[in-house]
Amino acid sequence: MFLVGAIVFRASDYGDAGELGPSLAEALAREVAVDEAGVVPFGRPAGPLAFGPMLFRGRETEGPADLFYVEARVGDDGTVLETRRLRNLTHTSSADEEVPQLLGEGHAVYASRVGGRYDAVTILDLRGEPAALTDGWPQRARWQNAVTNLQETGRFVGVGRRRYALDPSSETLAMTLGEDRVDLVLGDDVRVSLDPERLEPLAGADHVRTSAMEKGMPGTITWVVDSVRNLSFVGPEPIAWLEHRVFGVKDALQRGWYAMVGGPDTATEVADELGLEGVDEEVARRRLELAVTDPELGWPPAPATPVVRVPAEGEGEWIAVTDDPYVGSYPGAPPPFVTTYLQVDPDRPFTRVYVVAWDPRQVQLRVMTGTREPESATGETGPGRVPRDPETLSRVVAGFNGGFQSLHGEFGMMSEGRVYLPPKPWAATVAVRQDGRVAMGSWMDPPAGVDEYQERWATEQIPDDFAEFRQNLTSVVEDGEWNPWRRWYWGAAPQGDDEQAYIDRSGVCLTEEGFLAYFWGKSMGAEELGKAMLAVRCVRGVHLDMNQRHTGFEFYDVFRDGDRPPLAERPRGGREFQVPVEGASGWTARGRLLARTMSPMRFPRYIRRDGRDFFYLTLKPTLPGRALEDGSAFDTSGLPHAGWPHAFARAAVGEGDARSWVVRIDPTRAVPAPVAPAPVATAEGRPLAYLTGTPDGPVELWTAPKTIGRRWGVGSPPDEATVVVRGRAPSADDGAALGVDPDGFLVYVEANGRSVVDLLAEAGVESGLGLPEGVRLAFAVEGHTIAPDSYERPVDPEVALAFMAEERPAAEVLFPEVEPRPYVHWYRMQDARVRYFRDSDRPPRFTADAGVPEE
Repeated sequence: MFLVGAIVFRASDYGDAGELGPSLAEALAREVAVDEAGVVPFGRPAGPLAFGPMLFRGRETEGPADLFYVEARVGDDGTVLETRRLRNLTHTSSADEEVPQLLGEGHAVYASRVGGRYDAVTILDLRGEPAALTDGWPQRARWQNAVTNLQETGRFVGVGRRRYALDPSSETLAMTLGEDRVDLVLGDDVRVSLDPERLEPLAGADHVRTSAMEKGMPGTITWVVDSVRNLSFVGPEPIAWLEHRVFGVKDALQRGWYAMVGGPDTATEVADELGLEGVDEEVARRRLELAVTDPELGWPPAPATPVVRVPAEGEGEWIAVTDDPYVGSYPGAPPPFVTTYLQVDPDRPFTRVYVVAWDPRQVQLRVMTGTREPESATGETGPGRVPRDPETLSRVVAGFNGGFQSLHGEFGMMSEGRVYLPPKPWAATVAVRQDGRVAMGSWMDPPAGVDEYQERWATEQIPDDFAEFRQNLTSVVEDGEWNPWRRWYWGAAPQGDDEQAYIDRSGVCLTEEGFLAYFWGKSMGAEELGKAMLAVRCVRGVHLDMNQRHTGFEFYDVFRDGDRPPLAERPRGGREFQVPVEGASGWTARGRLLARTMSPMRFPRYIRRDGRDFFYLTLKPTLPGRALEDGSAFDTSGLPHAGWPHAFARAAVGEGDARSWVVRIDPTRAVPAPVAPAPVATAEGRPLAYLTGTPDGPVELWTAPKTIGRRWGVGSPPDEATVVVRGRAPSADDGAALGVDPDGFLVYVEANGRSVVDLLAEAGVESGLGLPEGVRLAFAVEGHTIAPDSYERPVDPEVALAFMAEERPAAEVLFPEVEPRPYVHWYRMQDARVRYFRDSDRPPRFTADAGVPEE
């Protein structure tokens, strides 16, 4: 109750007598600059003895205006007698909110401008947030949510919000309000109509992107800490001091205990942690065999180098994650994950770092923002959950925590093509390009001659081909060196404290072999995290979030109901789970923690909606893939490739001279020339195969960009699509045909005594296009061009459609030209804020005191 009282009972000065706007401006002058013409009372009228709610337009800084909520007692002469519960409802550093207008009795509407153009229209539900946001939550979580609402909006019931981003933005906007609708005219004559009681527009849906409120259920201890930290008279520094002392006492007690009783049985504890006890002997043998490096694939990597002088049994040796009912897999592919552990601190035998590595050629990394934070410069927040489309759900295999809260550094973040926080110079960064390739390293320098951080130029620095990125602190390791940027602050310690906190920490890294790995350990400092990264041969490492409740890695297997056999044993609570997928009727998720002692604020966490950002991983289909329905298996031998994964796989249907052929083509490895990126499509590029002609016809095989990668289809292409091949509707008379299967592979069939329609169907292709005589597939092999049956097939490259080799690495160092700088060179830029401001009387978090070396 103290927390609630501390939030509620804060009042401002009296205002001068007169009209409400000027009087409110005078009353709040020390906290916010009120737009005197932009004050909108609503609901219960204010009086000398009664507080009344109001919205108003105002500014906390010299930037664009925000929308605020306040409650005030007002005298009969218009004097503001007292105010309470002042809250900034928007916090948009780049969007300029206009004066809100009341819409009936329960709603308000306002427009936002970015760069002088109208960017969005937002409808507020003044009756409170939708009850559906907390459906299924326990009473404890609903009470927590009410307190958070009070803290953020000034009201226990909160404020409902529907945002309509204008697509494209408009120079002009005319708004007409009725009792139950809002009519907009954008530009010359684009019309949009909105109903405050429904999300979808009444008219003009093609001209807006809708987004409704979303919330993730809060934890308990983490919520208390965050809520107290957000009290203006507490703030982050006292919480950091308290956390540091608590963690220090805990660490001292643990060291004292093990000093008395001796070190733990590491091998036994690890087996229990990783769920290795009780595993069938055949499964255990297979996991060890599959952990040996395949010379063709280069995967899994060589064992990690133990850090301590006397390693425990199995320390640093990889174990393949396979034959696991809680982890998804792709048929015929090698295990995409391996795990191991490392002891990193001789003084703390109870400290172990658990590592899971994955092959980015098989696994796609994604970045997802939370429902609560970070918030973009224009007021957008993210969905906070893995997308619910069938393709993503069927491929998602893991999720793990993101970086620090935005309050603690405001490091950059971009998700699904939207920038939520601009990048900070020199910050450790994990980035995902639009083609899916991952890059990790230190962000670039600021523009030449710039010595002040600004959101505008920081956002303009983002490369055009970036789809997602997440930053946090500076690199833990670079090129074999721990802490090359000489950072002294790694979280959970007050300013200037000589000893860093020993606490649960996590991180992610890029190895010298081009693989990615996640690290998690209890009771360790940042240096111990760095030791583990160096032991795994990381060339770039990023420190992610810390604290027991904020960290964790979860494996998943998500499937349509009925597509998996029942589990042999019931899931062990707190470690394994099986639940229906929220927001996806007919889907089930199974999963488990990487290590048993992980204790995230909720479990499962990342397959559900979450308030904080996180990463998730999806499987990439790899060839050869599944066999055909008749049992015919695909084979990649004898075909051209661009390294691994293979670009082509073929299956023979039938026997002898009556064989027909089905060929799968991975368009991410053998890229059709019309959509091949510049490094692949240039004269230096290497054709792997050809379609011997480029026919015309009414049926089109097309490709269109997604946020990450491309989608492929046959039929009427969308506006943003590129047509790759044209043909006709396939018929039994055709000798060859093309299509797209459910995994996104292109499928070429060449018939001999069979119908191409039947062959396409057996390969899972629902719609295809027939190819005329003389247009056939030919592989480029050792200076020759051959048909699927390996006989010569002539090709004229001038008229053929080439499939180009994609040989760039799936993961690489980001901005390798950036070199570490002294602390005094980078800390001011990284300490700058554009959105999550500290109270001005508190010292900057990254400023070292006189005792901290600057070099």
